[in-house]
Amino acid sequence: AWYLWTAVVGGCLLGYATISCLLLRYPSVLHRRKRRTFAAAHISHRGGAGELAENTMEAFRAAVEQHGTHMLELDCQMTRDGCVVVAHDEQLDRLCGCEGRIDELDYDQLPPISARLGITFSPGAEMASGTDRRIPKLEEVLRAFPGLPMNVDVKFDRRDLMESILRMLREHNRLDVTVWGNWSHRIVTQLARLEPRVPRLFSLRRIGLLLLLFVTGLLPFVPISETHYEPPMPSVFLDPSAKEFWRRVPCPLRCLLRGLFWVLDCLIMSPMLIGHLRLRGIPTFAWVANTEEQFVRAFRAGCEGVMTDYPCRLRAFIDSNPWCLRAYNETVESLQEAAATTNATEGDRLIKKEEQQQQQTLEH
Repeated sequence: AWYLWTAVVGGCLLGYATISCLLLRYPSVLHRRKRRTFAAAHISHRGGAGELAENTMEAFRAAVEQHGTHMLELDCQMTRDGCVVVAHDEQLDRLCGCEGRIDELDYDQLPPISARLGITFSPGAEMASGTDRRIPKLEEVLRAFPGLPMNVDVKFDRRDLMESILRMLREHNRLDVTVWGNWSHRIVTQLARLEPRVPRLFSLRRIGLLLLLFVTGLLPFVPISETHYEPPMPSVFLDPSAKEFWRRVPCPLRCLLRGLFWVLDCLIMSPMLIGHLRLRGIPTFAWVANTEEQFVRAFRAGCEGVMTDYPCRLRAFIDSNPWCLRAYNETVESLQEAAATTNATEGDRLIKKEEQQQQQTLEH
């Protein structure tokens, strides 16, 4: 009896693993592919926080006009008088070198950005270039770059902030070329309820659930509501450029943390996971990669896009390594085919309508 039960359980597990692997490779058997509305390989994090003052109009214009970025990533919060501004930090100490919070001041009271600004994902490095030190309004950014895809990080769980952002997206006809979200599951859930048509990111909790489903083989069987997978790259902390980070970690914990980051990187950046999501119409945008080694790591894993603080570096890498645009080019081709099909269908409909009108005229 023991041998019989062992054989039955083993056969069930083998069958489950086989079906899971097949569905991982062919998800269209169970799931309809999500409709894509834009593609992005070159993504400028905060406009390019390593080259010009982060989240400023100068940084955004340079990323678009000089480096041909496909998408701008920016952060939104609200001032005391209800203006939606583009700024990452709630506190003003790092950003402006003074005490206070953005939501405690009116827009006209916001101080200028510091002349020397630390770069969050390049520990020890500072940005001291450019002349623009003004915190812009979201309205300005949307007006300046119509039609350009944007990644909007909604920083706080405020209904008025979310509704104001949504109102501007509608006014500028940007519902299908904007992806929004936050690491907070509560914020992402509220965004989905507010306007489900706007593409949205995985929250941190949902990324954890995604990895658990992937490891257990359940992912191919589970529907996914999010439209864009935007994971952090744990390997960034294993890069030699992160030595400033490791200096602050107690020696006994360094080996443990390095091992943890390595395991997480293998899971989060798994080509099998990223490929499965792409087949379901969910692109992967890795962040934040700032060195050539990190660019290679992300694109070889199958990421469609890479988010960087250094748009110039990423543009030079893409131009000299066309292979990294494979996923991006596939998406562009599918978008062009979909547009051609839509145009042809619309043309057939107009011709049929005209023929019906002519027939009615003849009958009269």
